[in-house]
Amino acid sequence: MLKSPLSMFDDVFITSIRVLEAKRLRELHMSQTRIANLLGVSQPAVKQYLDEDEGIYTRRLQNLGLSTDEIEDFLDKLTQLLINGDSKQVMQYISIFFLLNLSRLKFCRYHKTIDSEIPLDCDICKNLYRENEEEIMELALSMLQNESVSLLIPEVLSNLAFAKANAKRIEDVIAIPGRITKVRDIPTPASKPMWGGSKHLAKVLLSVMASNPTIRSVMNIKYDDKVEQALKELKYRYKKVGPQNDIDDDKIALLISSAFEENIDAIIHLGGTGIEANTYVFGRDPLDVVKKVINIGIKYKEISLS
Repeated sequence: MLKSPLSMFDDVFITSIRVLEAKRLRELHMSQTRIANLLGVSQPAVKQYLDEDEGIYTRRLQNLGLSTDEIEDFLDKLTQLLINGDSKQVMQYISIFFLLNLSRLKFCRYHKTIDSEIPLDCDICKNLYRENEEEIMELALSMLQNESVSLLIPEVLSNLAFAKANAKRIEDVIAIPGRITKVRDIPTPASKPMWGGSKHLAKVLLSVMASNPTIRSVMNIKYDDKVEQALKELKYRYKKVGPQNDIDDDKIALLISSAFEENIDAIIHLGGTGIEANTYVFGRDPLDVVKKVINIGIKYKEISLS
């Protein structure tokens, strides 16, 4: 009998992730009991994970079809979600990541090596996952609840936007009405994400997407010398535009998009008369953007304390 592709989740994926994530959390000086609580396993299981050879489990995921960069990126985001303590979001992220890669047919080669009865032209997994932008936004906002990020929120507040694939209208971009503020030094959205929730970021994103369709998310944070130093130390690629006088959302969007190039991580807009300078951090999706913003926030804090 054919083995379901979903069997790879239990047999290979989640077992490998538990070992690698346990080691990451231990590097953060967490106790075995704390790690067990976060991973939903027993303390003896964590002890066993920590004794395992990390390379074996990394290679298992690589054999499954994931690159080293994809594994590292996934673990970075998973670690942040675990630290923030939202178990529902953790389960959601793990499930989305697995199903997304399954639907991209990335695990096909491995699946066929363990089950010779699978037809060579099998592609049944391609419709297993349909992107849900609202779900991904909720995950990103959960990740964003990091004290280091609160240092980056500008006077005009921050926002996070995510566009549908091939978006054309402001209503095709989901963002936070009322923006993202600080509550007890934790970045907190003023409301639930809504389609058309930020005209400003929607115009910026749509303008960039016109020539860079894979860039579907952006977040604005403050700009000062320490933000720029953080970008440099992280080796993030960025450009500076402005300042401009007599500007509006359309002019800002046009200036940013005209400066945007492939592999750019951020565009700094130096503001203008009555307009606060802001840094616009871009990425493939909100999870990608929030990971960059968290890294900037952590580096910003280090620079501030040095």
